[in-house]
Amino acid sequence: MIILNKPKPEVMKTTLKISLFALTFAGLLTACKTIEGAAATVESPKDTVVSEAPKTQVTQESEEGTMDRVFFASIVRTPCYGNCPTYKMTIYENGFVELNGIRGVELIGKYTSKLTVNQVQNFRIRANRVGFMDMEDKYDGMVTDLPSATTTIVLNGIKKSVYRRYDFPRSILQFEELFDALLKLQKWEAVENSEQD
Repeated sequence: MIILNKPKPEVMKTTLKISLFALTFAGLLTACKTIEGAAATVESPKDTVVSEAPKTQVTQESEEGTMDRVFFASIVRTPCYGNCPTYKMTIYENGFVELNGIRGVELIGKYTSKLTVNQVQNFRIRANRVGFMDMEDKYDGMVTDLPSATTTIVLNGIKKSVYRRYDFPRSILQFEELFDALLKLQKWEAVENSEQD
């Protein structure tokens, strides 16, 4: 006859702990695999074709009461610790441009101008050339002392904005240069009684 010794309580506790650890680890491993599988089946918004009207179509009523300003493109440049150009410029489909120069530019305050049809078309061409619509929505990092720029354009009824400050494709600078060039080359008219935003 074989007599089995009863295990000591310390051995039972250790065995129980090891078993619980193994079960917990196996459960977590299974849960992670399930989450990975679910994540793989979710479509990203970039893969979805949008066939609806633009998300935002900004219009402004003119002095004559007609709706003639449809948003086309804009840039917002933020300040840095130095003397970086800081301004906001909005271009409308009809070529009307609004500028708010904040600092680091010659034109401080609010100004307006008018672009030709060819100038507006150059923005479309450049945006397509640099692949603006395929860029990420945000390029940033853990850096706070660099200026940022947010550029937006409406192409084929789709509005796209790109925020960039750090680790961004250099081709976006070619698009931003079009706005910067307007500061120097365009004839600007000061808006009377304007205050900075």
